[in-house]
Amino acid sequence: MPNHDWAQYSLSMTFVLLLLAAALWWLSRRNKGFLLPTHQRRIQILEAYPMGLRHKLLLVQVDQQRLLLSVTNSEIQTLHAWRADASSSAEPGVNDAN
Repeated sequence: MPNHDWAQYSLSMTFVLLLLAAALWWLSRRNKGFLLPTHQRRIQILEAYPMGLRHKLLLVQVDQQRLLLSVTNSEIQTLHAWRADASSSAEPGVNDAN
């Protein structure tokens, strides 16, 4: 093979690998810890319920605390907070309605 073919191949592979690295970096920044297993995440969104175009209710678990949050474009307000018990644990992401 001529040298310019190897150079073109090397350049193409480098470009593809850089593009893949950039995509993974973007996903990790966007999803904040998407690579962590579910049981290692301290913050989990258990459910999301859209109330309109700019308002939704979120059920969030942080460690052993559950929070019901009202989320709008301009503020996040805690509506209720309670201790999470093991008997009522829900699978995160099951009822997500973004």
